[in-house]
Amino acid sequence: MLFSVVIPAYNYEAYLPRAIDSVLAQSGDDFEIIVVDDGSTDDTPTVAARYQQLHPGRVRYLRQDNGGPAKARNRGVEESRGAFLIFLDADDRLLPDALERFRFWTQENRWGMVCGGHQSRHPDGKVRRHAPAVLTDDRLANFTAYIRREFGISNGATLVSRDVFEVIRYPESLRNSEDLPVFAQTLALFDCRSFPEPVLEVFKHDDSLRNNIDLILQAGSALTDILFDEALLPPRFLALRGEFEGRNALSVFRSLYLAGRYDEARQWYHRALRLAPRLLKEWPYLTKYVRSYFKG
Repeated sequence: MLFSVVIPAYNYEAYLPRAIDSVLAQSGDDFEIIVVDDGSTDDTPTVAARYQQLHPGRVRYLRQDNGGPAKARNRGVEESRGAFLIFLDADDRLLPDALERFRFWTQENRWGMVCGGHQSRHPDGKVRRHAPAVLTDDRLANFTAYIRREFGISNGATLVSRDVFEVIRYPESLRNSEDLPVFAQTLALFDCRSFPEPVLEVFKHDDSLRNNIDLILQAGSALTDILFDEALLPPRFLALRGEFEGRNALSVFRSLYLAGRYDEARQWYHRALRLAPRLLKEWPYLTKYVRSYFKG
């Protein structure tokens, strides 16, 4: 088994068929699909079980008590058989030939992670293409650019070697941004590569976990300690802790600002500057900070 496509699902019965069908449509017979139902209360169990019945041996359905996306991803790692894993969000879909593009990168079997491009589809029908940064042999440069938010990495557009999960696991204490420390630590500890062609379509919608402000706040207070694990990262990577914590505070500031929670937003902006004064030069954030006093 070359690929294990893990689909964590929580109350996404309306989207799950699209995700599963997009994988079943891929070429080859070297992949499996594992749907991990994180305690859904809608009809997700019926939908997933039907696919398992129709595609025995290709689709497996697992159910667990609700524990968050990190717990669901870790369960997928434990139950999967593939040499490489792809974590496909239940509301997204793989594009045609996605696995064929990834197969090319498995030939050397030396990459910890391979990041492809993706396209995002918005409620107004607009589609935008996104290419990842060019990753090189310089692990520190890759890591630094990622924690500075110079580029993003998308689940579903990313192939991860099973070797990575001998060292790193998803932090189950987080229910938002749980993939960020995994991606960052993989960049620090493994050779990684990227390619610009899109292999994933991300669907933007209001009920996505990406927009849950309470989960963003929870991650904002715990994320730094998890990412900068002194038992895992070498000292030269740990030296970037303060800057990351400041940038993460800016990210929380932006989320609160967009949610109209201006007093809280300003507190996080002040925290960001205390941690990393150089962030005052980040003009888009400074502009929002000034505007917040006129908005409320």
